Amino acid sequence: MAPQRNRGELEADIMTILWHENEPMTAKEVQAKFTENIPAITTLITVLDRMCAKGQVVKNSTGGRSQTFAAARSRIDHVTNTMTSALNSADDQAAALLHFAGTLSEEDRAFLRKAIDNSN
Repeated sequence: MAPQRNRGELEADIMTILWHENEPMTAKEVQAKFTENIPAITTLITVLDRMCAKGQVVKNSTGGRSQTFAAARSRIDHVTNTMTSALNSADDQAAALLHFAGTLSEEDRAFLRKAIDNSN
């Protein structure tokens, strides 16, 4: 029996596949990209449909019963929205930003300093 995925792990795996391929894919094409713990096609279709309802994935009919799926937004947009949402949910945004900045490499901090200086 295949090991169970953690909650949200299958969605994350699907998004990684869709972002990597960067073009609409059928559920079978998505399934073929899994190398281990391969989900059943019915499970994939169910999860893809739920992701469509959440606005994460866009579904297009290609004629007949065939459908393709694509990421609704780029990985960069997704990461930006996730970071913004997390920051907005913090009780103390300044503390959260400082803590986050403290986890960055010196190269990343230098990049941010330069980007902030150039935006003024």
